[in-house]
Amino acid sequence: MPDTEGLSPDIPADWPHADCSTFVHAAGLRWHVQRAGGGPCVLLVHGTAGGSFTWRDVWPLLTPWADVIALDLPGHGFTTGATLKQLSLDGMTAAVHELLRVLGVRPCVAVGHSAGAAVLLRLASSHEVTPQSIIGVNSALVSINALGQLLLPFSRALFDVETVRSGVAALLGNGSIARTLLRSTGTTLEPVQEARYVSMLTDERRVGAVLQMMSRWDLPLLQSTFPALRIPVTLVHSRNEPWVDFDELMAVTKSLPLRSVIDVTPAGHLIPEEKPQRVAESIAVAVESLTTRAG
Repeated sequence: MPDTEGLSPDIPADWPHADCSTFVHAAGLRWHVQRAGGGPCVLLVHGTAGGSFTWRDVWPLLTPWADVIALDLPGHGFTTGATLKQLSLDGMTAAVHELLRVLGVRPCVAVGHSAGAAVLLRLASSHEVTPQSIIGVNSALVSINALGQLLLPFSRALFDVETVRSGVAALLGNGSIARTLLRSTGTTLEPVQEARYVSMLTDERRVGAVLQMMSRWDLPLLQSTFPALRIPVTLVHSRNEPWVDFDELMAVTKSLPLRSVIDVTPAGHLIPEEKPQRVAESIAVAVESLTTRAG
């Protein structure tokens, strides 16, 4: 049985699906995990500076027919205890693998938004407990434009990490830069959902984790593993989203075992918030495809 806790007072009562939240201890981390429903297991992994709340509107479309698990990645949301190593792509992937092992699940379909897709593809190439199918939603498998331009100079700065973290948190502290960054995604969020992202992007601990994550992210290594992957991959992408260039993404994913590319244009980077129905439909199709193959 996993080592779990009940709901923490750290989680606001109005947090999306807070009644489904628990804390699980794995890989030295205290993970915030949300789980509900029954049926085939669907794992939801958010992107940089996100959290389980990214899937707020996708969640109720899945839980009537699937066992849905959403987590906060190391350093993100309400997951705490991450080491610097666990903020690298390989370290984060290993931590997610250990969490799945502790939970005793092998996802039928794993869905990653943005950097979450990179974590899942690395998981599939390097670990035993892997999903049977992967869906990448606006997958950050190439360099992200806006986020990198704003934060990468800080993440690579050659001075004390605490100074960098405090400085950037102060820079983002009033929320105006965080809101500018969110607008650059091309997605217009509801005020309450925007406020959740701003709370992540103005918190010193979380901003520090984002910087460390960006400075340790090894996309060339990840891309080198694509030819060996055998798990079917679906990409859900918008051609006009400003953060991940579609042509670049198609170029680096030619060697992936792509099952399909689902075009949801027009949409910004935050597709789970903007077009939850399309995301849920792609998950249902992937599950049905696996069921048909197994039959």
